[in-house]
Amino acid sequence: MPPKNILGKGLGAILPDLLDDLNERPSFLRCGVEELVPNRFQPRKEFNDEEHRILVESVRENGVLQPVIVRPLEDGYEIIAGERRWRAAKEAGFKEIPILIRNAEDVEVAELSLIENIQRSSLNALEEAEAYRTLMNFFGLSQEEISSKVGKDRSTIANTLRLLKLDEKIRKELIEKRITPGHARALLTLEKKEDQFAALNTILKKNLSVRETERLVQRSAKNQEKIVRNKESSHLNDIEKVLSSRLKTPVNIRQGKKKGRIEIRYSSTEERDRLIALLNPPS
Repeated sequence: MPPKNILGKGLGAILPDLLDDLNERPSFLRCGVEELVPNRFQPRKEFNDEEHRILVESVRENGVLQPVIVRPLEDGYEIIAGERRWRAAKEAGFKEIPILIRNAEDVEVAELSLIENIQRSSLNALEEAEAYRTLMNFFGLSQEEISSKVGKDRSTIANTLRLLKLDEKIRKELIEKRITPGHARALLTLEKKEDQFAALNTILKKNLSVRETERLVQRSAKNQEKIVRNKESSHLNDIEKVLSSRLKTPVNIRQGKKKGRIEIRYSSTEERDRLIALLNPPS
């Protein structure tokens, strides 16, 4: 398995066949910004953050210093890496930008787009999870293979994918950074959405930390378990009454966590024989 510090080695160490001769300026071309189209596997969906605005100002003042890596289409080029620079150049009013043309298969494009964004820490947790799901469902990669490619533990991949189970309301709070992935994962331990929403409101109202949220969720889960036990106990009490009336003798149901027992009491051999006859009628 590749070493886990692969992200620190740069894109060239991960997919060198796509980035050969990246520093050889004679291989650069200039291309009209309108000839480029975004990468269909781009995991990042939100580009209008503060980081993007800073990049636009930098490009406006200094130009695009690093080429955008593209692959040829029938009409124009598809961006493999560098979509942020392309968008910033368009917003800054540039008509042309430097490009580096490479041939690449779909899976390589998807991998490189994910890796580039992870290296720049520009994906939110849900965008990262969606990218992992694309690699798994569209290209058939396992979590272990994704782990090797992006340099993250398989458990981290699995925990990120769990965020896709979140309700849209909680996703919005995560995207807008009012809660963290740690808060969101804690909420997922609650089975019912209404319990998750109630806990979310408490998190936002009291500005709870992840550790405080975990304690809140544990208390909520215990309370929910107690409610379920009380409901079950009430239901069993009703059954006891029905059976006692039907058999005309006291019946007790003793329920443990999984196992239990049903007790039917009698006070004489005659009553015992009567009960046996009721429970085991002749065929």
